Formats: sequence, structure tokens, C-alpha cells
Amino acid sequence: MRFRRGILGILLGAAAALANGQEADKLISGPGSTLTENKCKICHELQHIRRTPLSRGEWADNLRNMKERGTPMDEAEMAVILDYLATYYSRDLAPPPSPDTLAAGGADPVQKLLDAHACSGCHTLDKRVVGPSFREIARRYAGDAGAAARLAAKVRSGGQGAWGQVPMPPNPGLSENEVKTLAGWVLEQK
Repeated sequence: MRFRRGILGILLGAAAALANGQEADKLISGPGSTLTENKCKICHELQHIRRTPLSRGEWADNLRNMKERGTPMDEAEMAVILDYLATYYSRDLAPPPSPDTLAAGGADPVQKLLDAHACSGCHTLDKRVVGPSFREIARRYAGDAGAAARLAAKVRSGGQGAWGQVPMPPNPGLSENEVKTLAGWVLEQK
């Protein structure tokens, strides 16, 4: 009987999440959401984040605790995740509209993709942050006819080792067209 109640609770929780417009394994889309999902899902379900909004200071304490317990993240990643959580899961502020819900007019579509998938948390145009700069990537692949397809696959699947030991998280939520757009744009940044 206890087992059935547990299963029922899980099913009702998943149904409630879907009814609220959130998939059980996704956070609100925004700058830093993919990195936050990837780091937090190492140890717990994302419902843990959605359950109780916290203040920025409380999120900072939680992130320090996660790192002390062994979550692999550096200071730059912690900063991106803290900004994301304090923006979208704060008890003090209403979250901004998701990039998915913003009107398409006026904004650079590549910049919208970079922001929506937290690419700029680890990469900049011309400086190495957590990962290589976009220009470094473009220079490495210059003249390589198969570079666009390989880079698109790496953006989608993630990877580690090509640019150091910090892993690049996967981005399975990107459409095929979005992945091709990002890879093509990066390769043009010589």
C-alpha cells in the first residue's frame, strides 16, 4: 500500500508540473538554465529547485553547499547559476519573461540563442572564460570542411577534453536548425 501511495504521489506531482506548463525535467528557459539543469541534476531532481523560491543569499549558500559536497563546478559556473536562480526562482522578485515567450522582433536571433542556452556563461567572443572564446574555436576549425557538422554535434551532445578538463554540458533542447545556426555563426567569428 505504501508503494502505491508513493507512485501515486510521483504521478500527481508530475501531472501538476505539466499542468503548470513545466516539464518535470526542465527549468524556466533563460540565460543559465541549461548549465543550472546540468549541474543540479547530478544530485537531485529539478523539482527541488521549483519547490521553494529562495532569496539570492539563500541560493548562494545552497550553491556553496553543493560545491562542498562535491558538485563539479567552478566559480564562474556558480556565478552563472546564482544569477539564473536569483532571477527565475527568487521569492523576492517576479521572474522575467522566458526567452521562449518574448516577441521575435528586433533582437539578433543568434544572440537570443546564446542567451537562452547560457552559452555566454562559458564563452565570449574574444576571451577565454570557462571554455574557449568563439574566435578560438573558429580559428581551430578554419579550413575544415566537416567542422560545422562536428561542432553542431558537440554543441548538442557536450564534450570534454578538446579544450581542457572542464566539461561542456549537452544542449539536447536545441532544435536541429538552432544547432546549425549556432555552429555556423561560431565558425564565422575568425
